[in-house]
Amino acid sequence: MEFYTQERFRNWISIIEKVEVKADDPKSFEVFDHFIEDFAIACLKLIDAVKNREITKKKALELLESAKRNFLTSVDFGDELKNEVYEFIRESIKVIAQSTSYYLQGKFSKKSFEQLLKEAIEKERKGDLSSAFETVAKMGAKVLKGEELPEFDVPEGIVANWLDGVETLAVVMKIAKIDQHLSSS
Repeated sequence: MEFYTQERFRNWISIIEKVEVKADDPKSFEVFDHFIEDFAIACLKLIDAVKNREITKKKALELLESAKRNFLTSVDFGDELKNEVYEFIRESIKVIAQSTSYYLQGKFSKKSFEQLLKEAIEKERKGDLSSAFETVAKMGAKVLKGEELPEFDVPEGIVANWLDGVETLAVVMKIAKIDQHLSSS
């Protein structure tokens, strides 16, 4: 099974290179949203492949690890704004990947979304970004498990950035449920 190949990743980078992004044109940023959504959908398909016994959890985790390597390399688009936005979405994608990993490993937190968010913000405030990241990824695993993500008012910072990835997972999950419902009726 192919998951998120380097070719697929490079294709998105190529698309972003060709798009003109303007600070005063929110529509010009949509390519970044589509990039994140594409990765989230790929993760849902990976989870489905495990559920349908097309691949093992071990193989799924290996594929996920391989895909994550694509996002470890920095990309220079020769455009400061694109570079900034790419770094922002790269963090969201890392959270989606880690959330998927936790889901596949059955690592779920019993804490509420509110408790987890409060912890993540506190860890960020203390400079413990690694723990803050893990905490936000646990929120994503809860979303993948089917729990409803509440709306939050989050202060600016890296936790808010990571939470965008979790929110993308929530949206993609809702769309997948609607598609499933429509195709079964």
